[in-house]
Amino acid sequence: MKTTHRALRLASIAIAAVLMAVTVPAPANARPDPGTLEGTVTVVTNHHCKQTRIGTQFVRCDALTGAGTAAPSWVPES
Repeated sequence: MKTTHRALRLASIAIAAVLMAVTVPAPANARPDPGTLEGTVTVVTNHHCKQTRIGTQFVRCDALTGAGTAAPSWVPES
């Protein structure tokens, strides 16, 4: 009778240890994002247009440029 209680206790401890080992999250790994071609923006490479501003945004050939930085007041406004 004592042997079955001891075996049952050891089995439950072993099962609990295995469950804890399996459920512990693994560390995160960083890797570069390969990116996709879906939703990409066509970039205008026509350099005949002058860079101007609309409000505080840089504009060239009807395309916003400047990565969202504010255009200074000395840039001509179109």
